[in-house]
Amino acid sequence: MRGVHDWPISWLAAGAAGVIGWTVITAHPRPVEQGDPPRLPRAYDGRVLAIAEAIAVAEGYYASGEHDGHSLPYRLNNPGALKKPALGADDLPTWKDTGIVVFPTREMGWAALHHQVRVMVTGRSRIYQPSDPLSLVGEKYAEGDSNWGINVAARLGVPPTASVGDVAMSR
Repeated sequence: MRGVHDWPISWLAAGAAGVIGWTVITAHPRPVEQGDPPRLPRAYDGRVLAIAEAIAVAEGYYASGEHDGHSLPYRLNNPGALKKPALGADDLPTWKDTGIVVFPTREMGWAALHHQVRVMVTGRSRIYQPSDPLSLVGEKYAEGDSNWGINVAARLGVPPTASVGDVAMSR
């Protein structure tokens, strides 16, 4: 009967790993060139989550694939297919020669993507400006893939010409 009652311990261990990961991310945010991004008003949190979700879809996070039936971003706990320097990724491994960060938990990967979106929309990024249209964000984010911005915009219900800042501030 070994293993019948082991599941509570497994759940506790998984929960503890998630709490530790979240504590690391929130206690030691990655510094950005212009300081930590300001916290957006709570009213905009839903838009940040919507943009992050649209990015995850564009990156194929939910798609089936060759990695135990899942996509590579899903397998790597990295819904945004983020590369270094992503939040909390300084000491984390990357997948082969892709540079895509392998996050230990899904929560850490989502937290890093939410942070990335906040940096984009607040003007604290060295790469993205709030005035950048989603089509330009896509060219930068997806290394020239013109479909990325179109897909993110479609998921958000806006044209690819909409700026990432305006999308974040819209209701």
